Amino acid sequence: MTFVNVNPRRRRSHVANPFFNLVNDVLTNSVGETEKNLVKSRPAVNVIEGKEDFKLEIAAPGLKKSDFDINVEKDVLTISAKVEKVEDVKYSRKEFDYNEFKRTFHLPKTIDISKIDARFEDGILYLTLAKKEEAKELPARKIMIG
Repeated sequence: MTFVNVNPRRRRSHVANPFFNLVNDVLTNSVGETEKNLVKSRPAVNVIEGKEDFKLEIAAPGLKKSDFDINVEKDVLTISAKVEKVEDVKYSRKEFDYNEFKRTFHLPKTIDISKIDARFEDGILYLTLAKKEEAKELPARKIMIG
């Protein structure tokens, strides 16, 4: 079972040569826009499938649980966050920026959306997505010939 990450605004990446995207940004954007594109990132997500559920781990250092907004509509799970920016901070180097992000996933039909739990601990948002009863693995059993 796989989760499909949805990002409608993401342009096609040049898989054969990732450097192409950087060069394209430099040629088509202003210096400020290119810098924002280099710094702007989104949290990494781990998806773990168990017998009873799926677990998502979203790395979001520096955020608080009150910064997150988690919604499910039909079969789409959306995880977003927005944090007030501190304008008086001058970075000499900045490699991640989670001040604002949105991650969207299409959920498989096997997920019971009424049984989604979330907790935030040590910079990681944990979501548990319970599987429907009919989607859970049944134990092996011996069939007797009658």
